[in-house]
Amino acid sequence: MFDWLRARLSRPEPIFDPSWNVILSSGFQHWSTLQPDELARMELLVARFVHAMRWEAANRFELTEEIKVMIAAQASMLLLGLDIDEWHDVSSVIVHPSNVRLRGTHSTGAGTFTTSPRYIAGQAHYQGPVLLSWAATRHGAKFPDRGQNVVYHEFAHRLDMLDGTVDGTPPLNDADARQRWVDVCTAAYETVRAEGSPVLRDYAGTSTAEFFAVATEVFFNRPLDLCEHEPALYRELKDYYCQDPAARHRDLA
Repeated sequence: MFDWLRARLSRPEPIFDPSWNVILSSGFQHWSTLQPDELARMELLVARFVHAMRWEAANRFELTEEIKVMIAAQASMLLLGLDIDEWHDVSSVIVHPSNVRLRGTHSTGAGTFTTSPRYIAGQAHYQGPVLLSWAATRHGAKFPDRGQNVVYHEFAHRLDMLDGTVDGTPPLNDADARQRWVDVCTAAYETVRAEGSPVLRDYAGTSTAEFFAVATEVFFNRPLDLCEHEPALYRELKDYYCQDPAARHRDLA
């Protein structure tokens, strides 16, 4: 029954290749904002992700080491302050060269449905794979000030899914923390739907699940703006992720 655990413990810890620092320093802007202790944990998380994840390439796309390392680092940013060391429930990462065209009936997010084709940069499946566009992944890592990051978005969905319910509320420590989260996020979500937001794009009003994913992108990419316009939401995300990206930005400034 415990053969899998013994096998896991007996395997040597994956090694972070020092050459990956060159890839991440040039292509992933958030890498340079991390403190030495954060970098040490990130290197462990990235190495585990690269070596343990099942990788799949779509449309005969060539999966290079750069692609794997860049995706691994961005997915690992969400785990940096959490008591989670691996994405155990992600069956694979499927990488497409660019956005993917989907056909069939799908929701518009406003209670209506359409059969028009749509293009997506990513998609997270419950206890299944995460689909990513490499073009969107690379762009989000290089230009965080634009506020969007498909890896943060899709892996935020996977955190939301950990309790089996996709409702915009990831597993929290206690009932008080959960209630505070629900109160703050519901108020911000309803404001986005009714009035829009200067910092959260309209897609955040599609559903509570999308709200959490979009808020996660902004939390890491535009933390000072989120602090200014949604301070209560920023505090909830800071407490959940156990990270303070705004402080990192102020230190750099």
